[in-house]
Amino acid sequence: MKTLILVVLSTLLTGAAHAHPDHAEIGMQREAAGMAEAAADFLATLDEDQRARLLFDLDDTEAREGWSNLPTSMAPRSGLQIATLSDAQRIALHGLLARGMSSEGYGEAMHIMTLEPYLRAGVEAAIAERGDEMPEDMLARANAIMESYDPENYWVRIFGDPASGTWSLVLDGHHLAVTATVVDGRIAFTPVFLGNNPQIIQTGLYAGRRSLQHELDRVADLMASLDAGQMGQLVQSEDTQDSADFAGPGWVPDMDAAPEGLSAADLNADQRVLLSYAIREFIGVATLAAGDAQMARIEAGGMDMIRLAWWGDYTDLSRRFMLRISGPSLHIDFTRTGGEDRPNHFHIVVRDPSNEYGSDWLQSHYEEAHADE
Repeated sequence: MKTLILVVLSTLLTGAAHAHPDHAEIGMQREAAGMAEAAADFLATLDEDQRARLLFDLDDTEAREGWSNLPTSMAPRSGLQIATLSDAQRIALHGLLARGMSSEGYGEAMHIMTLEPYLRAGVEAAIAERGDEMPEDMLARANAIMESYDPENYWVRIFGDPASGTWSLVLDGHHLAVTATVVDGRIAFTPVFLGNNPQIIQTGLYAGRRSLQHELDRVADLMASLDAGQMGQLVQSEDTQDSADFAGPGWVPDMDAAPEGLSAADLNADQRVLLSYAIREFIGVATLAAGDAQMARIEAGGMDMIRLAWWGDYTDLSRRFMLRISGPSLHIDFTRTGGEDRPNHFHIVVRDPSNEYGSDWLQSHYEEAHADE
């Protein structure tokens, strides 16, 4: 009886799109149409110069993949900066961002932006304390970084024409990069980068507020369920310095690399439910139907093909670590980083080696568009 309940629960949690595939398709088509409508409303508020900075060709790979998690003083951005927008334009932009992400994704993105003043205050305090002692070039870099820590210093790019039904939206800045690619009513939400610093606000009016906490909690639940044998397969090293390269900007998967870590095939039924919970949390930026479809693709690729690998202290998740969850249609890297005394700083990236930037769908779209030529 317990096994039956678990199977039913797992199906409800991770396979909703399977039960009603037509409904999921219709839902995603409505989400795509809503995004296009919101994009049109935003574009209508812009002048010619702003449009020129915002709009790119869909095949401009360099600009589409030019996102970063670094401050803009270290990695300049292109597109339209939020700081330059009027109130009316910001309202229209947030209409697009809210329509183009889930409630969870939109909320996390806005929270990440609001953390920038905490970083700015920290650098400002360091300059005030040590500025006279700093070499001139170091002081200049510190001031540049301080100025870049700004909740308005985020950039938007649109690739292609939203009215055509095939286009892409990119929002990025420090600790945040969201890519949504729409292809004929389907939406791909990779890559996505989410970070924070501080993860938990330590002082002041918002002390205790935290971001990306649910991702950590889902991972903690899964880790707590593993036995000694499974943990032996999972942990690659207790030193995060030995961890694999983080799958950030410019990352290209090594498809010939030998699988490493714990196979999801070696998880019991309870643990598979916990793994599904964790994956759903990590892909949660996607809109509802798009998230269901993404989970369905992951499952179609075979949950047994997923591997989990861990670097760092596995007995205390408040210390630095890196977790990798990888499979044919999924690649997640999750790190707790920062100073060893207080690693209050997360980086998360979600990628899809099988359809990055909607590339698989775009290829099919272009082939069908030119089939008669």
